[in-house]
Amino acid sequence: MNYEISIISYKRHKELPLKSLKFLKENNVPISLIRIFLQDEEELELYKETCGEEYNYHIHHQKGILATRNYQQDYYHNHTNLEHVVMMDDDVKSITKLGKPLDVSLTKILEYFATETVKRGAHLWGINALKNPYFMKDRISTNFKYCIGAFKGVILDRKHDVIFCDIDVYEDIQFTCEFFIQDGAVVRFDAYGIDTEYFSKGGICESLGGKQIRLEKMLEHSVYMMDRYGDMVKKVNKPWGTDIKINWRFTKEDLN
Repeated sequence: MNYEISIISYKRHKELPLKSLKFLKENNVPISLIRIFLQDEEELELYKETCGEEYNYHIHHQKGILATRNYQQDYYHNHTNLEHVVMMDDDVKSITKLGKPLDVSLTKILEYFATETVKRGAHLWGINALKNPYFMKDRISTNFKYCIGAFKGVILDRKHDVIFCDIDVYEDIQFTCEFFIQDGAVVRFDAYGIDTEYFSKGGICESLGGKQIRLEKMLEHSVYMMDRYGDMVKKVNKPWGTDIKINWRFTKEDLN
């Protein structure tokens, strides 16, 4: 499959070359496979200084993660001839297998992820949100599991309409729900996990106006998600309020 690694970045021109780009470089991923989405020309100049001018930079002129994610979805679905896109956050330190460093090249793993997803009739794949081997198993699952936005893949099948989100917090949970509704499956590679820093400076928190505003939106959108998706999601009480999670007991039979 022909594919690209797509990174949305915002106000992390210093962090990106030290995290995601460093990880990709260490894993010998060709620069030609990497596209970096930036908000405007001012950001572009900063990123060129710290990351280098050789990357494929893409100015999107969107405000906020909701509009930017939808732009990304539309761009790959309607304006490329690619078959597969890997969507990666800008602060990923590494991908591990059962808590250990990868023993196969990352490009081979990404091709494997795409091939196995197609075999199972699905269009979305994901990995574990953490790198703790205690929560990992060497298996491929197709039941309803959370596919984190920080590192996921979409098989670009133009026979289906492009899937958009309408919230800017929990958007990756919403994408997981929508792809499961479409296909009756999402593919999770449960042996693989991600090393990243959630709620770190820049990125979503910065685009929303800070961590506190993000937490408030999480509470607001958790109510919306439960109203819209019913038994597909479940409420989880946290010290700061209400959170929302995928209900892994929900099955494709429940869609009928």
